[in-house]
Amino acid sequence: MHRRILIALADHLVAGKTTVFDFYSDFCPPCVAMTPKLEKLHQSRADVVVVKVDINRPGVKGIDWKSPVAQQYKLRSIPHLKVFGPTGKLVAEGDDARAMVGRWFK
Repeated sequence: MHRRILIALADHLVAGKTTVFDFYSDFCPPCVAMTPKLEKLHQSRADVVVVKVDINRPGVKGIDWKSPVAQQYKLRSIPHLKVFGPTGKLVAEGDDARAMVGRWFK
């Protein structure tokens, strides 16, 4: 029997800050390219926290679309971002979240 590991995003929200969840895989070139920008954002803005969520299970080579995390969040493409506002409410996801965070890179 396989044990499903579920990720509760609410457990990782930072009260009073905008929290960006970055669903990624080390086997995803766009994800790898985005990582330094997200790290810089995390370090340069006191009001933003970036939480990276690796969708791959240990030992899986390639993007692990069948992983519990990918299944739980119905991920069809990565990097996939979810942005939660300071009150803990989801404010943007997917393409909208990427556009929002992309503006912060500038």
